Order: sequence, then structure tokens, then C-alpha cells
Amino acid sequence: MIIFHRPLNTVAILFSKTLLLLALVMLPTLSYATSIKLITGDEIKANIIEETDAYIKVDHKVLGQLTIARDEIITIEGNIQTSLDSVITDEDNDAGLFGTGILSNWERSFTLGLNGKEGNSQAFDFHTAFDADYKDDNKRWDLGAQFNFSQKDGETTHDDFNIFATRDWLLPNSQWLYFASGKFDWDEFKSWDYRVTGIVGVGYEFIEKENFFLIGRSGIAGKKNFGSDDDNFEPELMIGLDSDWTISKVQSLAFKTEFFMPFEQADDYRNLSKLDWKFKLDSTMELSFKLGLENEYESVVDTGSKHNDFKYRAAIIWGL
Repeated sequence: MIIFHRPLNTVAILFSKTLLLLALVMLPTLSYATSIKLITGDEIKANIIEETDAYIKVDHKVLGQLTIARDEIITIEGNIQTSLDSVITDEDNDAGLFGTGILSNWERSFTLGLNGKEGNSQAFDFHTAFDADYKDDNKRWDLGAQFNFSQKDGETTHDDFNIFATRDWLLPNSQWLYFASGKFDWDEFKSWDYRVTGIVGVGYEFIEKENFFLIGRSGIAGKKNFGSDDDNFEPELMIGLDSDWTISKVQSLAFKTEFFMPFEQADDYRNLSKLDWKFKLDSTMELSFKLGLENEYESVVDTGSKHNDFKYRAAIIWGL
């Protein structure tokens, strides 16, 4: 390491000049004060020094600099109102994924989970996923893809990839809906190499509140395996439930389960279940922590294969 030594008075002069430069740069942004009313009932009178679509940063004469999330604010009075209008306009003109215009005005997120162990034994686990959701008065979309890879003592224990899409057609003034979905799965450790599944059916919104919804679904599914002992196309009956509970501003819980039963052999069935708990870490960066559980059960598998495939993971989610 190289260390430069300066006289103390020289360091003090440089520090003073730096503070003066920062003050001159920030002076124009401190040219107005505003009154901010919070959801707690408190009211703060401070100078606005920075604002984004997720938060505002203020300079209070007693409390110093504060960062306040917009979802904690009821009203903002003063000249800042014009700036807020411009922020809303920017949100309406979402540039899409990485500014490409793709999936503009969608909720987009990227998930990354990584675990490892080195010592008497070696273990490595990698999980990544992309999700995109969209909803308006007439339709709802859910798109996603994920990849999982695990090794233990040099031996691969998980290696799978899937991509899916679900489209809901919402009916005006009705709790009923129509839907269609498709999914592609590839898995090195299944009794098949890859699988294609398609579903069409109807759904019913049992509960639809601001912080909780529960949707029941049923429909006709078609499954086609490749690379297994039985690669014939198989029609199935699908019954499932979707739910999402916003517990608080920083916590949410989502659950989904689907049962697939062949028409010819109702006792041969499979089940896909998923439970995700999310905790928001940072509103400004759209950063969250997730604990996820997944299980896939198949009543009929090839010799040597297990009926259950259970996965659990911890991951970080970034809003894109």
C-alpha cells in the first residue's frame, strides 16, 4: 500500500475547499422549502435536495439530511408539486427493460441466489430468475424464466431450466376470467429430458383486495415429454390456486399450487407447489430478500427416480 503524507494544514485547506465546493453545488437545490405530511401524521418542514420516483431527500435544520420513501408521504406542499408531476410523467413513459422499450410499464425483477461451502466437503448452489408482470382493466400477464444448478463434492445434484407465460382475460364487472398458459421445462435429473405443457381454462377471483387476492383455476392441459419411457401426448385436467398477500410495506407472501390428473388414469397425478416470502431491503434500489420453497410431485416415475423434487433457496431480487 502506498501512503502519501501531507502537512496537517494542507489537508485542512483541501477539506475546507471540498466542503465549499459541495455547498456551492448544492446551493441551487436548496432554494425552496416545503411542508411534507407523513402517513404517521407527522409534518416535516425542510428543504428538498434530491427527488426520485421512489424517495425524496431533504435537509432539516435540526434533524439534518433525511431520506423519505414516497409511499410514506401523504402530501407535499410547495414548489415541489411541479417536479412530482414530471416524475409521474416519467413513470408513465417507462423506457422498458434497460431502456430498450421491451416490457415497458411492466413490473420487472431479476433474482440471484448463490450459496457455497469449502472445507471437509464442497457444495455450490446457483439460482437465477427473471420475472415480469403486467395488469390493466382487461388483461393480466405473468412471464418468467429460471435456472438452477447445484453441486456437492464435485457431483452435480441439480441442473434445470424452465420458461413460462400466463395470460388472463379479465371480464368487466365480474370475478370470472379466462386464461391460457404455456411452460417449457428442461431437467437433467428427471425421468424425461424436457417437457412442454399448455393449459387453457377459466378462473374465479374468490378474494380480490388491495393487499390480498385468491384465485381458483381449472382447465384442460396437454403434456408432452421428450426422452422418457413414455413420450406420448397426454391430456390432463388441471385444478389450481393462486394467492398473494401483502403483509406490510416491506413483506409479502405468495403461494401457488397446481394439480394435474390424466383423463385416462385419474390415480396418476402430479402436483407443482411454490411458496415465496419477500422482504424489501431498499425502496430506492428496489432491492428485496426472498426465501422460496418449491416441490414437484409425480405419482409415476421411471425406475430409480424419486417422486418428490423439493427445492429451497434464499436469494436477492432487484427491480429492473
